[in-house]
Amino acid sequence: MAAIMDQSKGKTAFIAFQEPAWHGLGTVVNEAISAQDALIKGGLDFTVEKLPNIHRLNGQDIVSKTSFFTYRTDTNGILGSRLGSDYTPWQNAQALSIVDDLLATNKLRIETAGAVDEGRRVFICMKMAEPIRVSGKDDVFQYLLIANGHDGTLAIAPLATNIRVVCNNTLSAALRGAKGMPRIRHTINAHDRVQDAIKIMGILEENSLVNTQAYEQMKKTKLTQQAFFDYIGNIFMDDETIAKLQKGEKGAVSTRTKNIIESVLEFAEQGIGQRQTLDGGNLNMWYGYNAITGYLTGDNYKTPDNRFNSLILGESARKIALAGDLALKPSDVRTLRATASNMSNLN
Repeated sequence: MAAIMDQSKGKTAFIAFQEPAWHGLGTVVNEAISAQDALIKGGLDFTVEKLPNIHRLNGQDIVSKTSFFTYRTDTNGILGSRLGSDYTPWQNAQALSIVDDLLATNKLRIETAGAVDEGRRVFICMKMAEPIRVSGKDDVFQYLLIANGHDGTLAIAPLATNIRVVCNNTLSAALRGAKGMPRIRHTINAHDRVQDAIKIMGILEENSLVNTQAYEQMKKTKLTQQAFFDYIGNIFMDDETIAKLQKGEKGAVSTRTKNIIESVLEFAEQGIGQRQTLDGGNLNMWYGYNAITGYLTGDNYKTPDNRFNSLILGESARKIALAGDLALKPSDVRTLRATASNMSNLN
């Protein structure tokens, strides 16, 4: 596993528009670029091939007819090792060709492009021109990420996410009522690509309205201190812990979970942009939602690879999505007997 973004070619396979990305690595570009430019400048224009696995048995090499692996031809790095006969590698230029059709709408521009896990996943991330504005002052931008996988674990599909500008919080775009993105077809037909791009843009614009309403609803949902703590606990505690707390059992919360919740509460009070999420100083779901997403976005992940995979595809993404769902339906938040003030006594 790479310790940082892919550096198989001696440089970081990553580009960012106008300013360095969160990991401070890669190449910064100051002009709008095409998908092909992004692949070349970011060192993402490598070729992936598939070959059968070879099994050594009783001194003989047996070439498999059902088990295959993929590799990069520029580095001979193995990307996927347990692939079926029907798996077809799609080159990055081919898989990401729809990006230029999306750019042609003049409503998106490439923000970042890069590779993680030694090139197993390659992505281009685009930013929508117009932000969502919460209560007339708090800007949230929509981003569209299109990724291509080479190890059999990732289908080519667009993924929408939102970033709260003031502190770069990753927010969930999969809010209640928002539509999911269609899977991109494996085709080089220009007409099909344009049609897919039109459909994706339509969903992005529709989801922008849905998300605007969702964020405004969060801002209007008032919270008591207990409801605020219950909300956080529902995200970071498992079912067994919540059940024990509801029974009033002491020692129900592990030290690790307790430390996480205390960090979330600290971010809620001191995190960048948190004060402007309050409504006249009153607690609300927008405040709570941003406390959770702000903590998860700024958490100390082991490597940039871990950060990308967790926030976009993994556990942190799941927690952010759950935080969004519960913020929009607070009746689903399970009540806890513990409170923020007596957390230190649960030992």
